[in-house]
Parts: sequence; C-alpha cells; structure tokens
Amino acid sequence: MASATKAALARLRAAKIDGRTENVRYRQSQLQYLYRELIALQDELRAAIRKDSSISEAEADVEFAAGMTCVKDAYETLDFDKSLSDEYSVARGQDFTQRRRGVGLVYVKTGIDFPFFSVLAPLAAAAAAGNCVLVQVNADLRYLPGLLKQAIGKAVDPDAIAVIDDDVSDEAHLAEAMIVDQKSDPQASLRVNVLASRGRSRVVAVVDRTADVDAAARCLVRARLAYNGRSSYAPDLIIVNEFVKKPFFEAAARHINAYSDAGPSRRATASKQIEACPSSKVVASGDAGLVVDISSRSSPLLQSKISEPALLIIATTSLEDAIDYLTSSLSKSQSSVSETTYLASYIFANPPTAKYLSQFIPSSASFINHIPSDLLIGPAAPYFPQQPLNVTRRYTPEMFSVCSPEIAQTSPPAAKAAFALFGESSGQVQGKEALSAKQLAELAVRPLKPTGQPLQHAKIGFFEQGILIGLGTAATPILLTLGTGLYFGVRALWSSFH
Repeated sequence: MASATKAALARLRAAKIDGRTENVRYRQSQLQYLYRELIALQDELRAAIRKDSSISEAEADVEFAAGMTCVKDAYETLDFDKSLSDEYSVARGQDFTQRRRGVGLVYVKTGIDFPFFSVLAPLAAAAAAGNCVLVQVNADLRYLPGLLKQAIGKAVDPDAIAVIDDDVSDEAHLAEAMIVDQKSDPQASLRVNVLASRGRSRVVAVVDRTADVDAAARCLVRARLAYNGRSSYAPDLIIVNEFVKKPFFEAAARHINAYSDAGPSRRATASKQIEACPSSKVVASGDAGLVVDISSRSSPLLQSKISEPALLIIATTSLEDAIDYLTSSLSKSQSSVSETTYLASYIFANPPTAKYLSQFIPSSASFINHIPSDLLIGPAAPYFPQQPLNVTRRYTPEMFSVCSPEIAQTSPPAAKAAFALFGESSGQVQGKEALSAKQLAELAVRPLKPTGQPLQHAKIGFFEQGILIGLGTAATPILLTLGTGLYFGVRALWSSFH
C-alpha cells in the first residue's frame, strides 16, 4: 500500500475517532462545498466523462446530471432542526427508536464504467450518513480521476473524505470499514461489511403476445444500445413469444436504424463469441447495434452477462414455457448466494399477464411495460436485501448506518411483565392491567382471532372434497334403490288398507 494511501487512512481513522462527522451541520457544509466545486468544474467534468467512456455528449451530460442529483438528494436528507430535536429526545424523557449512526469508515472501490456517477453516488450517501470516506478511483481512466481529486480535495475536509489511486489490496487495514465493491468477483462470498455490486447478474426481458410490440422493441433497443451497451441494467436476454417474433424483429430493426441515425457515430459488429456460436444468427443490424436470433436454448451466449450493443433473442411458446426456461437457466448459472435472482426483469404484456410473469420470474425488481432511463446509469445495485432497489441513487444513507435506538420509557408489555415478576408498578400498570404471572400466562394462550374464512371452506379442502364426491357417487344408487323401494312399499300398504 502506497504511503499516500496509508497517510489518508490514518487521517480518516483519526477523524472517525474524534467524531467530527456526527455533527449534521458539518455534513451539510461538506456536501454543499462539494456540490459548488463540482458546478464550478462542470464543463471539464462533462468533457472528461465523454472522453474516458467514449460515449456521446448527451450520454455524458445525463451521467453528470445523475451524479449531481445524488449529491443534492443526499444533502436534502439532512434536516438540522429535526436532528437536534431527535438528539434531545431522551433528555425530554422520550424514546428515539429511529436513531441511526454511521458505520464510521467507508471504502469505495469504483469500476471503470460510469466513473462520475459511480464515485459520487456512494460518496454522497456515506457522507450524509456521517462517515469518513476513502474513494479509490479507477487508474485506467485518463481524464476524470485528476479532476475528481482536484474537486474533492479542494471542497471538503481531507481528514474526512479522501480520493486515492491505489487499491487497498490488504483488507486487514479496513477490518473496521464498510466496503463498497463495484468490481466484485461473482465467486466472492457475501460479507456483512461489504456492499458488493451484482455486476455479473443477468437482466432479462419478456415480450408476450399481449404486448405493444413496437413500444417494447423501442424500449429494449434503447436500453441495450445506450452507453455502448455497457449498462449493468441493459437486457442480456430477451424472450419473445413466437406468435409475435417476426413483428418484433421488424420493429427492433426499425428502432436500431432510428437510433443509429439520431445517436453517436458508431459501427456495431458482431463479437467473436456471437460469430462463433452456430445457433446465433444476426437478423438485423445498424451502426449502433445488432439483433441476434438464438435458435438453441443451450447456447452459451444465454448463460453470461453481455457488454456489447446486441439484442439476444429466443422464442418461447407460452407463459409457462418462458417461466420454466428462466427459472431453470438461473439455477444452472447460479454462482453465489446473491445470484438466486435476476438483477432485473422487464415485462411487456397486458396487466394480468404482467402480474403473472412478475410473480413467478425471480428477479430483484420487475418493471412493467417500461425501462427507467436513470436505471441504466451507474453500477449494479449492491446485494442489500433489507432495502428495495433505489432506481435513481443506487446507494442510500441507510446502507451506511446502523440502528442504535435510545429508549427512555418502559413499554406497556414490559411493564406488565415487571409487575407479574416483582409485584411492583411504575404507574403504568393499573386496575385490570395488574395481572399475576399466572394470569399473564393464561392470557398469552387465548385462541387467535378467526381468519374470517367461511367454516365449510376452512374444513373441506381438496382431499376432503374428493372423499365426499366419492362417497356421494357410491351412495347415490343405494339411496335411489332405498327410496324407490320405500315408495312402492308405502303405496302397497296404502292400497291393502283401502
């Protein structure tokens, strides 16, 4: 580890110990200074994004705007008056159950794609949560790292936020830190102190026969071709119902040509992997991208993440066929605990069908008949099952903080338990609430309230219905025979007496 990195870590640890980032005013000022400095360098930053990523001017501007929005949103989560009131809750004898505190030290390892957003999204969220932050920018980039170091170094307290070039390879130095890993190895095991991006998880799309085929093709073409096809949330596999396969290909070809005419000047060619695959066929192409028909479901192209402007398409015969294929494909490619679901799914269908598909396709998030443009920017969201995907920011202050409630009052259940145990009341247990330990135990085993389901449905299930139908079938001829015999017997008796 370089001496500059060691010095930065030492400063951050000292700042963490003295607790300077816990003050909300301090956090507000740091984010304000950073925001102003980034605005002052906006022209240079936008140009650097464009050059380092080889993307269009519009795409660079959108990434810049998304990164700045992360800083702004993080700043707006800080409310000094509310934080001051919450801080003194216990002094007023009140509970502060929602209290959170920062984890202390955050280390961010950024990837090469979306370099501006990938730095600012976790940095702003971690700083807003009250942490010291060490950011490692990608050394493979030529223009942006120097500008970011200049902006961040000039704007913020170097003892609280630092930017480095070298990766901290020895993680023993970061045993106490929360690590944001945007370059995570899919084979790496999950750890509680690592927010690892699921950059190798696949994204799937389903186009049903009930979909607006032209609108679906337009959305999927734009998502796959934007940013040179390198977005983590671009669709890696598109499943199209065979009934609409031909019109989908035609619509995709039209939209690729329209995208090529309106977008940056690029020349899309099939990769060696696509060309070498005997089951793949390029059915449409434009300057910006390709449409590839995959005829074999065992094709290796369908089992891996792709990072090129090519739409890989297979056909299915029904909803069940699509679901079966996606679930079995996921189990075959599963490489870690976080890969039990797809990163995202895009479903194009009418509402009832979309509901059915989204219910049975395992994915971290499902999007119905649209693909959010801001989702395409930045790294894949980290594996964080406690919180839903944040489409715009990817990282939130809650990810960089832990619960630390302050309780000033005894809860009613605890007061009842204390009275039952010790026979003492703090004034919270009075009258009928003053129960003995035995009464408290009897109260705890009272029957649960009914579900509201009719009794006959609750007692007669699938198997019970089968038994009753069988008994009814067997009993019907017997009852008919008895009824007929009884009828004629009564009739004969009546005739004999009259």
